[in-house]
Amino acid sequence: MTSLYVIPVSLMLILLGSLTFKRLTSAKPEGAAILYRRSGRLALLGILLTTSYVLLMPPVYIWMEEMLPLSNGTDLISKYCALLAVAFLGEHLSRAYNSTVALRWNVGTRGAIAIGLATVGLFATLVTADTPQPSPQLANYADQLPVDINTWIMLAYVAYVGAPLIRPTFRDARRNPLRIGRLGSALICTGLALSTLRALAYFPLELPAGPEAFYMFMLVSYISTACVVLGLWAFAFARRRQLPRNTLDIDLSIE
Repeated sequence: MTSLYVIPVSLMLILLGSLTFKRLTSAKPEGAAILYRRSGRLALLGILLTTSYVLLMPPVYIWMEEMLPLSNGTDLISKYCALLAVAFLGEHLSRAYNSTVALRWNVGTRGAIAIGLATVGLFATLVTADTPQPSPQLANYADQLPVDINTWIMLAYVAYVGAPLIRPTFRDARRNPLRIGRLGSALICTGLALSTLRALAYFPLELPAGPEAFYMFMLVSYISTACVVLGLWAFAFARRRQLPRNTLDIDLSIE
């Protein structure tokens, strides 16, 4: 089970770390100044997701737990980083695809309310659960209802952000005149769809499968994240090759 966890996390760190490093070492603008630009949301997304995954690595997790007053507070910090990363991704994609529905749900008051409720829900369920020993993803306590709800809140928020974007990404995957644009949108659409499907299947399928199937279902989340990151890379590649701007129907170029 541990290998199923470490291998995909390591691959995700390579993908996210390379994307973040590329953004922070960009010559225009230099260094962290990229974070003040609109495309800097991708760098911040990479930083937050990388931090989230690093905190879940057992050696880091156990070290962090020794300094925190709340049992398994490291898991909460990791999830908060992931929440913010998903929020930045949702805003970026909503604006890039210019989706009216996605903008309505992910940007502004509704988006703020959604992440606020998720933040409070994650904290409340962790405090309610009995988790005395360190356990990344709270995997050792999967038989407790508060832990089940905690996990579902995270999945539900990802689905909340991603579901409105499935239609515009699917449409662009079919209509974008640029082949690499179609590929990028197809990958992003696949990642968002997988995340949404896992959230919908959590109670009817994942929970009945038992704790022993936890890491197998986690692979779905890792694959979905990889698809989104690779989709963003496809648009980054198009930008680096300086393909004609008027061939892109959506604003997903990375400057």
